[in-house]
This record gives sequence, C-alpha cells and structure tokens, in this order.
Amino acid sequence: MLKKPKKDEAYLLIKKRKSKLKNYYYLSKMKNIDEAAKNLYSTLRKIKNDGFKKIAVEKIPNKGLGKTINDRLKRASKY
Repeated sequence: MLKKPKKDEAYLLIKKRKSKLKNYYYLSKMKNIDEAAKNLYSTLRKIKNDGFKKIAVEKIPNKGLGKTINDRLKRASKY
C-alpha cells in the first residue's frame, strides 16, 4: 500500500498506478528499471517546474540500475 504524500510534496514512483493525483510522477509504466533510469532527470525537472520543493520517493530496488538511481537521488537530496 502506498504512503499518501503530503499536499506540498511530489511523489516519485517507479511504476504507474491507477491514481490520478497531480503530485504523482512516474518513472516507468511497468516498473522497468531501464526506463526509470532514462526518465529520472526529465521527471525531476518536471517536478521542479511544477513548483514542488519536496519529493517523496517510492522504494527503488537497490540492484543494477536501481543502485544508480538511488545514488543519484541521494546525491540530489539535502540532509
């Protein structure tokens, strides 16, 4: 079950869902990690352009390209 994001944050998802919330952003339609990696930066730019300052991220498998995606997200985050 998905955690419901706060109104002021975007929710970055690895797989497309039936939900039509405006703050849901999808990296892939079918949880394809190659497609997710390809779409990462364009999706992050879209989130920024839509005015979101915070992003919640669905757990991404930490293997193969998933490691790379997680690394990029970690580097982009502020602690």
